[in-house]
Amino acid sequence: MNNAFKNLGDFIGGLTGLLMSLIGLAIVAEVAGLNIPGVAVIDSITNIIGDFAGGGFVGLVALLAVLALAKK
Repeated sequence: MNNAFKNLGDFIGGLTGLLMSLIGLAIVAEVAGLNIPGVAVIDSITNIIGDFAGGGFVGLVALLAVLALAKK
């Protein structure tokens, strides 16, 4: 049973790493001027951060929590 949870955790960790890499690649592509249809990563991230900032102190704490989870 522990082996199954370890394998699942490894899979989720790998998938998260892959998605973070794809987000980074999409940001670089957007900055380079390559417009991917239907993808506006920088605008989406700006909106998310704006939503966090609109919440004042609670938004700041939520943003820090999200960043802490993204670091792992």
